[in-house]
Amino acid sequence: MVSLQSLVQSIPKPRPWIPVAIWLRAAQDLACGRFWPSLLTTIGCLSNIAYTCTLPFVTVGIIAGTTLTRQRAMVSASMIWLANQIFGYVWHNYPRTPDSFAWGVVLGIGTVGVVLLASYRPLFFQPHPLRAGRWLWNYLWIPAMLILGFLAFEGLILAAGLVLGGTEGLTLPVLGKIWVDNWLWTSFWLGIHTLLVWDRALDILPAIKGRDSFSDSRMAPTG
Repeated sequence: MVSLQSLVQSIPKPRPWIPVAIWLRAAQDLACGRFWPSLLTTIGCLSNIAYTCTLPFVTVGIIAGTTLTRQRAMVSASMIWLANQIFGYVWHNYPRTPDSFAWGVVLGIGTVGVVLLASYRPLFFQPHPLRAGRWLWNYLWIPAMLILGFLAFEGLILAAGLVLGGTEGLTLPVLGKIWVDNWLWTSFWLGIHTLLVWDRALDILPAIKGRDSFSDSRMAPTG
């Protein structure tokens, strides 16, 4: 017969509330660690097996710029772009012409530009004074950058097309597919990053509480 104690223990416990400061610290730990940059760069590079020049470069720039330090974001995005070029010319048989090489440079410039814009407000940015309402702007910055970054990136493509040509296939259906892909990939990466930040924050929280409890016990008056 099931005891009352076992029934109580089987009830799921509510997840602890994560203070804003600890959440930001967890996000910064991911940005400065090895796992998240390696995961982002590896999957981004391997995705070039399926993608050609339609790789969601805007997403690459935004996720790298908002979740990594600026230097790491530049390295990660550049490696994904370089992998795109290598897979393109080796795997997807890009034409080896001056115009084709120039288009690769344009894509690289656009990706780096999005990184620089997105890194203006990374997710681990600590507003002063630290308030939850202001902290949410860190996450609202991502959809805003997705819109602005996409317009800037595609504007660069169209401007380059005036010189290089080759934008005949950039029709509204194609642009719509690229737009949807960027939103889907951004949601996917942001979801993974949020789960990793949550897991890291849960590791930090007990240590912070234990340190605070120890400090309170030392400050408490003794008989």
